[in-house]
Amino acid sequence: MTNRDQNMDAEPKNSSYEKNGFGGFSPTAIPRELWRLGAGWLTHASIGIPLRFVRAAVADSSLIPWGDGKVFMIVGNALLGLIDAWGPLYGKAMQVWLSRLGKGAMPVIDSLKLDRVYGDWPPLDWVEVSALLDVEVPTWHDELKVETRPLGVASMSQVHGAVDLQGNRWVIKILKPGSMSRLTESIAAIDSAVFVAEPFAMTKLSRRFLRDVRSLCESLRWEMNLDHERMTMNRVHDFIRTKGQKTLRVPVLHPRLASRRVIVMERLDGIKLSDLVSGKVAIEPNVRKNIAKKLLSELLVQIFEWGLFHADPHAGNLMLLEDGSIGLYDWGLAGELLETDRRLIAGILKAVMAMDLEKLIDVLAELGEEARGKPIPRGKIRLELRKLTQIVTDAKASGGDMPSIHVLITAALEGAERMGLTMPAGLLLMAKSLMTIEGLARGIDAEVSFARVAGPVLFRASDPKWGDVLALAKQLPTMLSRYLKKD
Repeated sequence: MTNRDQNMDAEPKNSSYEKNGFGGFSPTAIPRELWRLGAGWLTHASIGIPLRFVRAAVADSSLIPWGDGKVFMIVGNALLGLIDAWGPLYGKAMQVWLSRLGKGAMPVIDSLKLDRVYGDWPPLDWVEVSALLDVEVPTWHDELKVETRPLGVASMSQVHGAVDLQGNRWVIKILKPGSMSRLTESIAAIDSAVFVAEPFAMTKLSRRFLRDVRSLCESLRWEMNLDHERMTMNRVHDFIRTKGQKTLRVPVLHPRLASRRVIVMERLDGIKLSDLVSGKVAIEPNVRKNIAKKLLSELLVQIFEWGLFHADPHAGNLMLLEDGSIGLYDWGLAGELLETDRRLIAGILKAVMAMDLEKLIDVLAELGEEARGKPIPRGKIRLELRKLTQIVTDAKASGGDMPSIHVLITAALEGAERMGLTMPAGLLLMAKSLMTIEGLARGIDAEVSFARVAGPVLFRASDPKWGDVLALAKQLPTMLSRYLKKD
């Protein structure tokens, strides 16, 4: 048996994941998770925050009143300590939440230093790292000189810089065993909760929610195996070679050094987009606008033209490189959609962004006839879209901006679900990715128009007919007029 096989056998055997597989039930998983969450809250929030203030007051003997900066620092440290105690699942949730917040929230995020959740987690000691490398990639001593200090530490992994004998620069990504174990516990608790809730899920929406949660847990399990990430990155490189993509750059993988827990890839140097979004790095406004548009367009191309997409494109996973391209790494969480599903979702999104309810009814009616063999009455579709109708009506009446694309697409898909229309697998990851992409682009440039950038991509992906082309041609004068007014 090889070292790597022995290490694979060393995975935790007492977890619900190993015992029960996907969707299994463990009677202790939920109480254990609740205990962990409660203990973390008590330690870092209920008791932790007042205790931090007391310690800071004792350490600071001056009579000068504290400024907001010190208060924010204490509260921010407590929040990060809480997320660290809860584990990587909650860290990822916080990353998504931060990505959704608009630019107006950046001063508060910056004051609390919450952007550290992207890459400032407790690291493994170098001794532990070295021992793990010895097990996973035993020849690393012969091929690389590794920096003992990590370049960054995420919730589940940490990365170290390295140089090979030819002077090529690499990054070694290592999964942290403790974080892996903690994530497995959290997923086991969610699995058990879904198992308990399933008999009581009486509505289509509740069953869809549970199905989506189970799908998300499965995706997180994939992220705990770097073999999956490596295969995904190889496929992405194939797409880049065959279809081309000028803005996004994916690191090249080392040809030999790889395992389930270790992956070695090309080192990319540049500015983290999390620093750009938070305002730590200043660039020209026109450059910001250009980055936001290109990034938004290329990420949407991945979803709707490739069908293989990064499902966690938050600011901490992207870097602005010296040549103007954007490095995209951490492919542990990726999604995939079939071509037919991409056309369907593109058609729905196109109608939703235009806030064209009649067009959306056309798309859903066509989907219903294909799925059920008989048409769904337009009156029924209109009734099931009542929530979306209200959102659109309120937006038009207020004369404000278009609601978040996440809000609109969620309302549309909920209506489709109530009609019994089966939504494609991978939809939850796509919705999560869209939500993160929208938040990221607006964090870079608050004025970027999701609809304007996404329009051409969705038009191509929805397999347009001659009627669609003619309809677009009729709208061009109006679209051009709006564009000139906007700019």
